[in-house]
Amino acid sequence: MPTKKIKSPQQIWEYGSSTLVHFTERIFFTLGVLVARNPWKTITVTWCFMLLSCIGLMKFYIEKNPMKLWVPPDSDFYYDTNWYIDKFQTNFRLQNVIITADDVLDPKVLQIIMNITRELNSLQISYQNKNYSILDLCYAVPIVDIYGANSETKSAESTAVMDSANKNSTNRDDDFKDPNLWIGDMFYCSFIENFNSVCLQHNIVDLWKNDINLIHNTTKYDIVRKVNQITKNPVTGHPMNYTKLLGGIEHDETGDIVSAKSIMLTWFTLVNMSAVDINEVGNLVGTEDWVSIPLAMWELKFIELMHSFSQNLTDINLYYEAGRSFADISGEAMFKEIDKLFLGIILMFLYIQFALSRFNWLEIRLTLGSVGLLCIGMAYITTVSWCSIFGISFGPVHSSLPFLLMGLGIDDMFVMYASWKNLSESESKKSLPIRVGLMLEHAGVSIVITSFTDIVALLIGAITILPSLKSFCIYAAVGVFFIFCYSVTFYVAIFTLDIRRIQDNRNGILFCYKHSKDISISKKETIFHRLLTKFYQNVIFTSAGRTLIILFVLVMTGFSTSALFQLEQRFDPKWFIPDDTYYKDYLNTYDNYYPDEGYLSMVFLGEMNYHYEFPNLYKIAHELRNQSYIDNILSWIDSFHRYVLRNFNRDLMNVTSVTSEEFDQFLSKFLYSSVGGQFQLNFRFAEPLRCGFPTSNITASSMQFKFQRFNGPEEYIPAMNHVKNIVKSTSISTGDGYRSVWSKVFANWVTDEIIATEVERNIELALLCVMVCTIILITNLQMCFWIFLCVLITIVNVLGWMQRWGMTVDIVCCIGLELAIGLCVDYAAHIGHTFLVTADGDRTTRAMKTVTSIGTAVLLGGGSTFLSLSILSMSKTYTFQSFFKIFLLVIVFGLFNGLLFLPVVLSLVGPAAYRSQKESKITSESIELNGKQQIEEKPTDDG
Repeated sequence: MPTKKIKSPQQIWEYGSSTLVHFTERIFFTLGVLVARNPWKTITVTWCFMLLSCIGLMKFYIEKNPMKLWVPPDSDFYYDTNWYIDKFQTNFRLQNVIITADDVLDPKVLQIIMNITRELNSLQISYQNKNYSILDLCYAVPIVDIYGANSETKSAESTAVMDSANKNSTNRDDDFKDPNLWIGDMFYCSFIENFNSVCLQHNIVDLWKNDINLIHNTTKYDIVRKVNQITKNPVTGHPMNYTKLLGGIEHDETGDIVSAKSIMLTWFTLVNMSAVDINEVGNLVGTEDWVSIPLAMWELKFIELMHSFSQNLTDINLYYEAGRSFADISGEAMFKEIDKLFLGIILMFLYIQFALSRFNWLEIRLTLGSVGLLCIGMAYITTVSWCSIFGISFGPVHSSLPFLLMGLGIDDMFVMYASWKNLSESESKKSLPIRVGLMLEHAGVSIVITSFTDIVALLIGAITILPSLKSFCIYAAVGVFFIFCYSVTFYVAIFTLDIRRIQDNRNGILFCYKHSKDISISKKETIFHRLLTKFYQNVIFTSAGRTLIILFVLVMTGFSTSALFQLEQRFDPKWFIPDDTYYKDYLNTYDNYYPDEGYLSMVFLGEMNYHYEFPNLYKIAHELRNQSYIDNILSWIDSFHRYVLRNFNRDLMNVTSVTSEEFDQFLSKFLYSSVGGQFQLNFRFAEPLRCGFPTSNITASSMQFKFQRFNGPEEYIPAMNHVKNIVKSTSISTGDGYRSVWSKVFANWVTDEIIATEVERNIELALLCVMVCTIILITNLQMCFWIFLCVLITIVNVLGWMQRWGMTVDIVCCIGLELAIGLCVDYAAHIGHTFLVTADGDRTTRAMKTVTSIGTAVLLGGGSTFLSLSILSMSKTYTFQSFFKIFLLVIVFGLFNGLLFLPVVLSLVGPAAYRSQKESKITSESIELNGKQQIEEKPTDDG
């Protein structure tokens, strides 16, 4: 008989589609029969594989370096931070205290500040048989005033430097006069070298040189007068504006400060960044900064001391932060929620029992419920092991991975159980291996579609340039893969043994006990199934129901689309800090009393001919000063230029008027003067700086400024890029030419700069790949379109309601959305695939059979995901709260579109089935015959 000719592309596509589906079903049928024939061997092999995989845990590595977690490795911030560590090596770390009262300029408050200072100075810790105090750990600065800054009037030098930060400065040249030049280098340097460095602190008690007797005898008038008039630190001789320490200020008619509601105290401690191993001192959430172990221990004592003061003070409030506060609180908030994982496991176990068990002694499915969760645990352990083998580090957001895998993993179990219950009457009479094979044949294709699309969507997220997100997406993709593997092997093996137990009339709790009387197995539909059937018959598939569903989708999608365009890109690290913590109290107080305090930033300059490039450097400082969003520029370039002009009558802007040797000599004198002494810390030289000797080659330098407060990324991202452009566009022709702008806050800003683009790109690519995957696996173009539309509508609704819920686009939401795409595919894909394999009846009949057969499993799967993540709703951690909100939206809209909108559409315009009812019956009989032959040829592993 001649072969039937294929005449059209449509017939070719339908033939290929049917062939691929039948081939996939055959694979799963064969796997199901093989596992059911050898359940104990399957269990042994899977456990041996998991245990062997645990060897990879020897390479398990938790990344704690924030630079390798949250910062794109190809960003300027990443490079500049490493340059800063390499060139400057040291940095300071702040310990802050804010005191509030009706008037902090009262003598009683001053005495309390003195008591706090004394207690802090006596605070010691022991590490490796050595005691450390603030004197050993502080950031020391040189004393540059040999006369002892004892003046209570405005010092000319300090005034000049302080005013130089003012954009409208009109300083006189006399302000930069250096009287020390009259003494002579030898005499002057002999005094300077005899002065010890002192700890840098911003503390009002320095006005009395920390003399407790003077402080006890001072009056309110003395305090106000000193704060208003003294602008040089009496201890160090460095310029100091003490009014900046005050908040809630009240002025008199002359503009002088007469009272204040708050005062800030700051102690600067030293960190040798080049000597710190961040993986030794970092925390598990990657929020700890560079710190030495002794300093970290001392900060812990500092927190305890300040807590004691805050509890014992009356009529005065004390708020505090240590350098480790953000890391401690954010880390504790993240990991103290881990106990909710165990509560989630218990709730999930009870949920599975309710969904799968029946009210008789045989059909209590304790085994299946436990094994379903055990599969997830095995997949998690295997995932961590294999990712460790390939050198993929474990990050802080990975702590949410078990919640995700619980939600995704239980879905497969419900689909297989639904396929088992939906076996036809003739199929139910076959031998157990055949029935298990048929179950996996029906469920396997649906499971592989959802698992494969989940994996692809997650791997798309792994192309991000954000290291932590990349690692998490890889872990999640591998986790979904191993859940799939264990579900179709280990779980099916246990399922087979559980069916044997029921056939042997053994108790569902005490497996060894065999009931003497036969217990009838419930064959009735559950109340839930009957209610679902009536709901679809009497509500959804009516003309009014269809109209309402489609109208609701159109209205909700329009509403969400309008909200989508209002979704903001914003992130604040303070969101990681729970409200009921001492650190959040400090941050709120700081924002209240110091709302105008900006973000400390620095301009980095590398090795170059500073003498020759001085005009260009001056141009950088001048242009920065002209920017409206920049304050408090503390530039050695301006001060050095005025210093040389006043004291030596030489203009550094005219390169030919000063030789290189003179430039080095002038710079040395400047850095040891009361005007320029504070800038010593802004330089790194090829050789140590020495008083009375010219400076050696400058290897690096910096100057400081502050960004003003911004309202959001629409302001600070352009400001950051503009400042970088000012610095980098200036022509530098000597040395390495390195110059850049750096600020600690840039770590967040550079992420904000790319996160919106990352989210948009990843969502678009994930949707595209989901479409391609469904085309490959489902092979029906019309069904692929409807599944894609359901996923797209779900994502639009999620993004729109995120905006209505007050959420913003940030790195946490980016992770959640990456996972959401894979999750919302599952609901529509199960329905779509089942509709295509349901061959008999018209569209409405097929849609009805689809939702009543697989719809229950989909709904139970969505409920399991919601239950596993609902525990997160009780969390006070921003990360878990965000995950809960996003997944709640995904579940609600995903289930609605998958269980209501898609069946309605399919009942109206759905595609034809893969094969006709007759073809389905012939193929099934052929499979059964082949299966029987396989069983007869080889016995099972238990004989």
